[in-house]
Amino acid sequence: MNKITKANFKKLVLALALTLVMTLGMSISVFAATGAINGYTTRASSTIRQQKASASTSYDYNGSVSVSSTYSYVDVNTLATGTYTKNNAHYSHCSVEFSAPSNCYSVKIVSSHKVSAFGQIWSTKTSATC
Repeated sequence: MNKITKANFKKLVLALALTLVMTLGMSISVFAATGAINGYTTRASSTIRQQKASASTSYDYNGSVSVSSTYSYVDVNTLATGTYTKNNAHYSHCSVEFSAPSNCYSVKIVSSHKVSAFGQIWSTKTSATC
């Protein structure tokens, strides 16, 4: 009967984890929300793919929009995780984009969105997982 050494067990666990991450990472996850201010449409979304993610906020009229996102990833060799945070603001549309470092795959993106116009504020949160 073969004995499983500690080194072989570690390799097996890493191989199984890598297979799981790669299988889950092949899908695309999108979460979107819509609303309105003074009859004009507001939109917010978070999108994630195997090695990148993005988030955006838009308004169909001239208003102040912003997005703040945190992106998480995992290193396929060490299983260490990391995060990036980005913010952006503009008029009518803004977005942020993330790319995973080398040998890493996306895990999750969580975003806060805000639209200000006509003295009103619309806000929402979106998230997507891989």
